Amino acid sequence: MRRTRIKDERIITEIQKFSSHGFLIVFVGLMVSLFVKVFILQWDIKYWLDTFVIVMVGCLYITVRSVKDGIYLLPSKEGDVRQFKKINLIWGVVSTLIWAVLMFLSDLREPGEVDISKSLLSTLVGAVIFFIGITWGMWFLIKRSNKNSDKNLDG
Repeated sequence: MRRTRIKDERIITEIQKFSSHGFLIVFVGLMVSLFVKVFILQWDIKYWLDTFVIVMVGCLYITVRSVKDGIYLLPSKEGDVRQFKKINLIWGVVSTLIWAVLMFLSDLREPGEVDISKSLLSTLVGAVIFFIGITWGMWFLIKRSNKNSDKNLDG
């Protein structure tokens, strides 16, 4: 006589924790590998593109599944939602500044004479577009996740 094992919430939570920690370890390892290959060794793109694609596909998969399942939720209180929006904007600015510095430094490292004003202007325009895109993208994902969460509760 075979009995099926029943998994309680504690076991399921531990399995989920191990899975997320495993993904985090792999993600950090791949990011360190990318950082070393791109910035320290300065390898050509053909030598690190595969690692970059693996990282992006993994992140895209986790994001799409999380939004589809309604995991990213807005806080229930209005004050908390305002604080969430402020944090969203702050991290949008931080990521934009990091992007802008990397792009400007990339322009400066190019061989030959560099037009600083043209480089600054293109970096500024790109930073504005990046900021709008990243903040809108984060807010869209949260809103879509909330909608999917409500749909999962109704169905």
